[in-house]
Amino acid sequence: MLLPRRWVILVAGLFSFVIFFSLVSFRYQIQNTLSYASRPLWDHPDGPTQFITHYHTEGLSFDEATCRLHGWQLRPSRPPVWDAVLFSSELDLFEVRLHELDGVVDKFFVVESNRTFTGNPKPLYFAENRQRFSAFVHKIVYHELQVPDDITDPWKVEAAHRDALTQMINAEVSATPSQPLVIFADVDELPSIHTMRLIQACDAPSPLHLQLRNYVYSFEWPLGLDSWRAQVHKWVKGRSYYKHSKSTEVALADSGWHCSFCFRTLSEFVLKMKGYSHSDRIGGDMSLLSLDRIQKVVCEGKDIFNMLPEAYSYRDLLAWMTPEPSKSALGVPLYLLQNSEKFKFLLPGGCVRET
Repeated sequence: MLLPRRWVILVAGLFSFVIFFSLVSFRYQIQNTLSYASRPLWDHPDGPTQFITHYHTEGLSFDEATCRLHGWQLRPSRPPVWDAVLFSSELDLFEVRLHELDGVVDKFFVVESNRTFTGNPKPLYFAENRQRFSAFVHKIVYHELQVPDDITDPWKVEAAHRDALTQMINAEVSATPSQPLVIFADVDELPSIHTMRLIQACDAPSPLHLQLRNYVYSFEWPLGLDSWRAQVHKWVKGRSYYKHSKSTEVALADSGWHCSFCFRTLSEFVLKMKGYSHSDRIGGDMSLLSLDRIQKVVCEGKDIFNMLPEAYSYRDLLAWMTPEPSKSALGVPLYLLQNSEKFKFLLPGGCVRET
């Protein structure tokens, strides 16, 4: 029995609306599936192509012989080292960073805003928890950034943060007799202290990218060695700019850790998902922000946005789609192991997060 014409039109209209709504609401996820599934066929990594072998073991001295091992010469004098970051809410990772780099870094620069990159209001986490870092207050140079209301594009807001850091560093350089080495890296991109001692002692090229071991959620979920945006520059006032993009083809291999989305509380995951420059990955799927779902994803090592891995070979794509938890915590930042109860959420077996 044939349906009346008006019912056929109604069903076809409803079906078309569902398809249209799905395409509009989940366009990012659909584009991602099509794009990332075929990426190994048309794309290639955009990072540095020349990797300097990194030699280190416990007890190795940072002397002329070690410099020569890397193809460098010993510096006649050791320059000051500065570390500069854009701060959102990463109190735990910043604490680990301070303790890891304290022995080599002379100044820590921090820029913080009461808005996320997408314009959402947020607390001034650093300013409100400054007492947590009181042992380092003599080294910290802090600036609260007020982003003009007419700047709404996330990438432009991020650029405003980088402009502010550049101005802060330039101001400090004017009062510094020696040309500093400045680390350009996000809070979750942490060079090891032996990496920075090596670069400080030897005449390493400038700029120099740092290849970092990539992790997600904690040191339980390794994702290879494809993190390269962290870099070290010999700062030149008026010419240097605090950036997060490619500066050179040269990188020092295995230089530290990149721990992405390594948060203590579930609310911090939501803050970053909604607030950073890639927030469009949510698309129209607000269920991605469910705390129960986020907790499940963190314990499974799956992608926080339910996306395919950003892989450049099908071998990596398949491996990262079915992640395996690591049972090793060798070589993680020393401060984590010295305070393992406090930071158990960053170590293997500690996937459950605070609500």
